Amino acid sequence: MELIWQKVLQDGSAQRFFVGPEMSTLFSQDMNLTYDFVSDTMPIGRKKVTHPVGVTSKVEFIPHPDTPYTGIFKGCKNAIMRISDTTKSTPEIPKTVPGFGVKFLRDGMSSANMLAMFSFDGQTSFNFFKNRWTTILREFNNECARQTIAKQLATVTPHIGGTSVMELSQFDEYGYEEPYPHWPYQVDVEPYDVYGWTDEYQNDFSDQMTAIPEDTVMFKIFGFDEPPEFGGRDRLIGWIVSRSEQITSFWGDDQLFFQHRRMDDDIKFRPHYFDWLQFWTGGLFNETPLINPAPDVKCPFFFLFEKAGLV
Repeated sequence: MELIWQKVLQDGSAQRFFVGPEMSTLFSQDMNLTYDFVSDTMPIGRKKVTHPVGVTSKVEFIPHPDTPYTGIFKGCKNAIMRISDTTKSTPEIPKTVPGFGVKFLRDGMSSANMLAMFSFDGQTSFNFFKNRWTTILREFNNECARQTIAKQLATVTPHIGGTSVMELSQFDEYGYEEPYPHWPYQVDVEPYDVYGWTDEYQNDFSDQMTAIPEDTVMFKIFGFDEPPEFGGRDRLIGWIVSRSEQITSFWGDDQLFFQHRRMDDDIKFRPHYFDWLQFWTGGLFNETPLINPAPDVKCPFFFLFEKAGLV
């Protein structure tokens, strides 16, 4: 972990948000790398145009003593967390899209990664800790996003909102393989909202996050064996505790990579998941045209409609 942390500390400045056509590379790059590239650093030449600005910290996952899950879910002392906003927000419009990636370091092998967000469509609040975040997102409601980024995500998985946590259960923090891995269908992350942040703009989220001190319990972690929309109930399975200050880091923004995992992998072992997950039927970005005329409600990728002359 110290090798990663030293890189995080190299430069305390932050990356900037990308806007408009600057995000074009998102639609020309191979999205499979997000899921198939095994590394803690970004693929060479790849730009992080979403989630480009964040804060990074050392954290520890402390398991609930009654957790039924295996591997990393039994605890991990060495982990790196990065909290970010997905795209640029402005003080005049109360909307943010908060989420995080947590990289659990394991001895003698690759890291395990967990990704969670509130929702694709975001929240009408500047309080990053107002709502739970989850590993299983519902599809976009915004039609502009459905026509653009959703179609691009669908080029690598039909379950565009789902990120698997199965791999976390397969090896523990010491690199020992679990003979009978057991993992939750969905993980929810509940922030401790105790800092007096409001729905209205007070300051940038990175300024808010950097006020959180070291050795602070930041999140409760819950597991679901069935989807909540199907009556599944959550189970407290642990806590994420900061083990450093939350810091801005240009390397963390530009180079720290969190490998995603497809829910398709889970279905191979638990076929009933297929009936629970949303299945994208809206076409693929390079195979289906954008709707004409363009949607009335814009999204960060509206420039694609402008480029196509549909505005």
